[in-house]
Parts: sequence; C-alpha cells; structure tokens
Amino acid sequence: MTTWISSRPVMAGGKSARLDYAQTFSIGFGMLAVASAWAMVNAFVPLKLKELALPTVAVGIVMGIDNLCGFTIQPLCGLLSDRVRTRWGRRIPFALFAIPPAALCLMLISMAPDAPLTIAAVIAYAVLMATCRAPIVALMPDVTASPLRTRANGVINFMGSIGNVLALGGGSLLYRRFGMSVAFAAGSLIMVAALAALASLVREPAAHRTRPGERARLPFVSWRELRASVMPRLDLDAEARRSFMLIVAVLFLYTMGGNAIETYFTLYAVHDLGLDPATAGGDLVWFAAGGLLFAIPAGIVGGRMGRRNTLGLGLSVAICMLTPMPWIGEASLIPCLAFVFGAVYMLVFVNALPWIAELGGDEHVGAMTAYYYLATCAGAAISPTLFGLIQQSTGEYRWMFLYAAAGFAMALACMPFITRGEADGARAPLPSLPRPLAVKPAAKAAVAGL
Repeated sequence: MTTWISSRPVMAGGKSARLDYAQTFSIGFGMLAVASAWAMVNAFVPLKLKELALPTVAVGIVMGIDNLCGFTIQPLCGLLSDRVRTRWGRRIPFALFAIPPAALCLMLISMAPDAPLTIAAVIAYAVLMATCRAPIVALMPDVTASPLRTRANGVINFMGSIGNVLALGGGSLLYRRFGMSVAFAAGSLIMVAALAALASLVREPAAHRTRPGERARLPFVSWRELRASVMPRLDLDAEARRSFMLIVAVLFLYTMGGNAIETYFTLYAVHDLGLDPATAGGDLVWFAAGGLLFAIPAGIVGGRMGRRNTLGLGLSVAICMLTPMPWIGEASLIPCLAFVFGAVYMLVFVNALPWIAELGGDEHVGAMTAYYYLATCAGAAISPTLFGLIQQSTGEYRWMFLYAAAGFAMALACMPFITRGEADGARAPLPSLPRPLAVKPAAKAAVAGL
C-alpha cells in the first residue's frame, strides 16, 4: 500500500514537498470510476429517454436529477466526511458503500423496459453516486500540500479522462455491436475494478483512521453535531469571503454553460447533424482524448500562471471556439473541435477545485469540496431544463453553443474581482485576465453551414 509519509522532503502539516505521483494516480482510480459511469449515462441515457417518447424538457429534468442530488446529498456527504473516522479512513468508506450498488443500477438503467423503471433506476444511481463523489475528490487535498494541488488535480483529471475514453470509446463499440445492455454492463465492471484499485492502493492518513479495537466515529449523533457538519464556521475575513462568493458564482455560471453541451450533444449530433447514436457517442471520445492528453499539462500551467489566470484563459478560448459553432454544423469537423475543446476545458476544470479548496485550509477541505459541488451541481441541475425550453421553442439543438458561450462569458466577468485562492493563500492582486476575442457579425454571416 502507498504510505502516508515517505523519505521525501516534508512541509508543514506532514505533507511531502514534492508531489507523490504514485499516491495521486492511485487516488485517481476513484475519479476513473465516477467519470466512466457518468460518461455513459450522459451519452446514451438521453437517447433512450427520447426513444421512450419523453419530450425534451422531460429529458432535461431526468438528466438534471443527478445534479439535484449533487447540490443536496453530495455536499452533505463531503461535509460529513470531514468528521467520519473508520479503520479505512474518512473518505474511502463512502466509495465502498456507494459504488457497488450504483454499478447494479447502471445495468438496470439499460435493461429497464419502460420509462418509469428507467427513471427510477436513474434516480437511485444518482443518489448513490452523489454519496461518494465529494469524499473521493477530497482525498487529493487531504494528502497534497497547497502548492502541489493544481498539479495533483491534473493527475486526478487525467485518470478521469481515461475513464471517459474507456466508457465512450469502448461503450460506443459495444453499443453499436451488442446494444445498450452490454455497454452498460462493461461500464459497471470498470466502476467496480476502479473501486478495488482505489481501496487497495490508497491508505488514508493515520489521523483519519481509527486504531485497532477503536469504534468507528460517524457524524450522525445529534442535531447540534449535524448542524456543525453542514454549516461549519470557516472564519473568512471580508476579502476572503468576497472571493469565496465570487468563486462560487464562477463555478455556477461556467457549469451552467458547459452542462448544456454535455447533456444534449448526442441529441444535437443525431437530430441536427443526422449521425447514428453510436457514432454520436463515439465522437465524444475525442473530447475525452483532448482532456486525457492535456489534464496533467493544465495542472502544470496552473501552477506557473496561477489558478485564476489559467481558468480565465480556458474560458476565453472556449468562448471563441463556441460562438461560431451554430453556423458550422459539419459532422466531419466534430472530432477535431471536440478534441480541442476537451484540451481547453481542462484549463478550467483542473484549476477550479484547488482554487476554492485553498480558502478553507486543511481543516475544512471536505467543506470546500462540498461547496464546490454545491455550486457546480446547482448549475448543472438548472441548465438541462432551461436549455430544454430553449430547444423546444426553436426546434434545434445547435443554439446550445451560444448558450454555453454566454455562461462562460458571465463567469469570466466575475473573475477580475477575485484576489484569493492561489497556493499558500496568496493575497496580492493577480495579473489582469485575457479578454475573449470578439466574433464580428460579418464573420458570422460569412460562415456557411447549419
């Protein structure tokens, strides 16, 4: 098993001064399990729901259920995991509890013969996955010193991208040849195998584990303790509180934008571009591949440029890419554009969690992880239904690109006023952010296509 303290140089708090890549990659198996499963759900479940004759708004509501759980159950479990102590630690027990039954629910989603049973399986799956995601993600800051967290989060997202590639690439091949049931059964096996690797390779710090013979400590003891877990006192000064609120707004807004593409891309490819479902899901592999190749470099860039500036750069480039997309509806361009967007989006995704986690200090890592998911899942819960209404009024899915660009632009507008969140609590005002390039109306009109 990976040990907590090695012969490496040690910083205050007992954390290594250099990134422990073996440990970080081992923690990444948890994200691989989560990412692989959700990749298949987001790619193929909307197609099944449309086949069951659900309107687009209803599809958006069902696909938003996981995000409803994400800003209720998920942050609660992140907060409570700070107070759990078992012989396995405080984070891994949540994964051991949730992932095996979630794998069974994933198979049930594919085999359900009607809409009510499918929706019930989606709800059960979403509840279980929300139980373990925040604790799994909080493992990385638990064992990583502040200056190294952006780089470590790149490794974690690299592992998540491997899960996406396995799920979307292999899943699309299985979907085309054997159908949805076999594809989702393979996804379930990936989840369980990744959980086994996480539980066997990662050993949580001794301070988070009970000693032999000592009883496990769970937070559900009294209302006062539960309230203390759900609403911890973070003791932020005025500047840090302002930065905290603005970071939460940025997370909410960019998730609002990106989730529309995540939810409706396969329907866009099938209905607007005329692709078959397996090809539409397979094209998402290129997005995952871009993330896979750029996840670790995005962490390195964030460590050098700063988390805020790197995230702002990613949003700016994404706005420039997405704005002309409604007028460039060529199926042949989708793999290339998806690959580039996957690489660019890693600049945002890799730097977001370390950015907000920095404000809570080591004592409230789980709490800040919970607030991260509270913001992102609130945006992701609202977005599918909101864009579903837009789609039903226009009859086309292509406007999701402008919708996403608008969310990214609003997030970018908040960022110049954020002065906290860099490694080691840097307070100095950060360099100005790059401005998104404007797309001239004449240039838009010149683009032929969809």
